Amino acid sequence: MRLPFFSRRKRSEPDADAFFDDLRRSAVGANYSHVDRYRDFRAVFFGESTPHQGKRVLWQILEWARLFRPIAAPGDPHETYRRDGERNIGLKIFMTLNAEPAGRPEEAITEKEPTT
Repeated sequence: MRLPFFSRRKRSEPDADAFFDDLRRSAVGANYSHVDRYRDFRAVFFGESTPHQGKRVLWQILEWARLFRPIAAPGDPHETYRRDGERNIGLKIFMTLNAEPAGRPEEAITEKEPTT
């Protein structure tokens, strides 16, 4: 008997480089103020936002999650663990956005039991 959540459909491999290249184009520069960030976050979470605003917010969240810098804090293992937790959340967001889930079958596939 095959269980329905095991699919034989091959998923496409996520392209992390293409994802980050596209996202990096929305990276904020020195002219990005606290007011700009506030407006972007409000638009994304509470209203209608543009794709560019969404990418800027995502970039900011991944930056806060330390995805683009080292997490090691020499001499302070507790700080390293805290930073690793931040990075873990960023990686989960990244994986959720970048990896398409496998399709769920319409019905369970079962094999008939042999009769004796």
